Amino acid sequence: MSKSYKTLVVSTKGLRIKGDDTSAELAAIIDQKSNEMSKDGWVLLSITPSLMSEGALIKLMLTFMKN
Repeated sequence: MSKSYKTLVVSTKGLRIKGDDTSAELAAIIDQKSNEMSKDGWVLLSITPSLMSEGALIKLMLTFMKN
């Protein structure tokens, strides 16, 4: 049986200023997306930072795998 992969881009909302800590917001987004995807059999495989602004991480790529 082959595996399927899906990558989603998630980001924080609103404007950010230098030094903003987006960790809690990103953690909540990861939890929400992981729970949504797991209902359909997807498993979180990797998280890749994809965009920083003024020292704050604001976008991530979440890669999910399904058997």
